[in-house]
Amino acid sequence: MLSKNKIKYINSLKISKYRKLNADFFVEGTKLIAELLQSNFQISGIYATNEWLQENNEILKNTDCMEVDSKELMQISNLTTPPGVLAVVKIPDVSFEPLSLVGRLSLMLDGINDPGNLGTIIRTADWFGVSQIFCSPDTVDAYHPKVVQSTMGSIFRVKVIETDLMDVCQEARKNQVDVFGAVMNGQNIYESKLKGSSSVLIIGSESHGIRNHLLPFINFPITFPAYSASNTQNKTESLNASVATALILSEFRRKAD
Repeated sequence: MLSKNKIKYINSLKISKYRKLNADFFVEGTKLIAELLQSNFQISGIYATNEWLQENNEILKNTDCMEVDSKELMQISNLTTPPGVLAVVKIPDVSFEPLSLVGRLSLMLDGINDPGNLGTIIRTADWFGVSQIFCSPDTVDAYHPKVVQSTMGSIFRVKVIETDLMDVCQEARKNQVDVFGAVMNGQNIYESKLKGSSSVLIIGSESHGIRNHLLPFINFPITFPAYSASNTQNKTESLNASVATALILSEFRRKAD
């Protein structure tokens, strides 16, 4: 049986302040639990209903799990229909290492504030073999429940580092790492030469794009040409950030030397 303090603690992890204070977050659902158990993330506790255990006990193997009833799970779940299992997990202690920029393609996210977008970007990065993402401090918390849910397990494979993006850009310049930026007036990506290693790709938010203080660090501004109607009243102003990221990473992997 879950204590009132445990219920209160798990519910506090729905708020960014308390996730950061306690370095804990939670995941829900069979797929995410299965992905978690294959990762190096430290588990603080797993809570599951008897029904879930009967159907999925083989997933846990020798991992400890506390059985709870459906009412208790409803009290701690962030979902309208709880999937039967929830785990509390330690947030990994990661920091920016300048040399990690060399020899790989990295992502940099400037002010992405929609949880669904960030979760999809993390999942997309995983698909295209991008193993680290740098996020500005005002980017939505990577361990927000909606972000975690929408990554579909990729959160356990992609290193997400919240840091000052100026520091990353300065170190990229120092280490001769190419900086690509998705901007409205960049070179047509279909005509650009892309580099899949020792490169950083900056994606800005849909509302303000890449902020001015980062623009001078971009060696290669790139954009997608719009094929929508020329009439400005009917023309789409910008692509969704997660869609743009997927399209750009696809081009990087297709064309990079």
